[in-house]
Amino acid sequence: MLGAISLLVFPEFQSRIIRLVDIPVGGAIFYVQQGAASVVKWVDTRWSSYVSLSHVHEENERLRRTISVLRGENNRLREKDAAVQRLYAFMDYKKDVPLNLVTAEVIGRDPTQWFHTVMINRGEAEGIRVDMGVITPSGVVGRIIRVGPHYALVLLMTDRNSGIAAIVQRTRDEGIVQGMGEELIGLKYFARFAKIEKGDAVVTSGLEGSFVKGLKIGEIEQVEKREHEMFLQVRVRPEVDFSKLEEVFVLTSTDVPANAVLDASVGGQERR
Repeated sequence: MLGAISLLVFPEFQSRIIRLVDIPVGGAIFYVQQGAASVVKWVDTRWSSYVSLSHVHEENERLRRTISVLRGENNRLREKDAAVQRLYAFMDYKKDVPLNLVTAEVIGRDPTQWFHTVMINRGEAEGIRVDMGVITPSGVVGRIIRVGPHYALVLLMTDRNSGIAAIVQRTRDEGIVQGMGEELIGLKYFARFAKIEKGDAVVTSGLEGSFVKGLKIGEIEQVEKREHEMFLQVRVRPEVDFSKLEEVFVLTSTDVPANAVLDASVGGQERR
């Protein structure tokens, strides 16, 4: 017993025991520390990735909103540019032709499709009256049939109730253009012997008070001779695309200077 105690008090023996104990304990602590450090690093990496992804997601959402706003703005600018181009064309036409014209915008269409009509944003206050003609730089649109203080209703020439005095430009044969409720319009009261052909231009004759002479109506699309009928069956394709009407002119007067003639072959431009 005394020998064992004496051994324990010797420094060399104590140092050996400490070294023997320190090796396995130190190794265990090292591996525990390494494992803990790895776990902390893994968690830190995953958290950093999550935070980064959250920021990326937020940035993507912000960019999507910005792109959406820019697309909307781009569309608005395109519309403004198209409107400006149409306005320039209208102003050039108004400047070049010797007509009294009031510019108007189309603000409504007949929703029932029973009548071919559009509403414009000009009325009595702007000098608009019933039976005034309505045109575009391309050609004839129709006639005013109702007027309010600041609006008017236009009966398109495609409506069955519409009728416009017309003349075939090449042959000088006269007739009446009447709507058929569809894309084409009819040209009535042409004798069977009339020498009109497909492709002939049809213009206003100026024999009624709504339009001056020489405004483009359209081109003949079909000519048919039916047996035992006195008149030809003629169909005309209008010059105006009625599905795209946005701005029009109201012809407030049919007085034209004596030295000016409207040439329908160039869209109603002035010829002197």
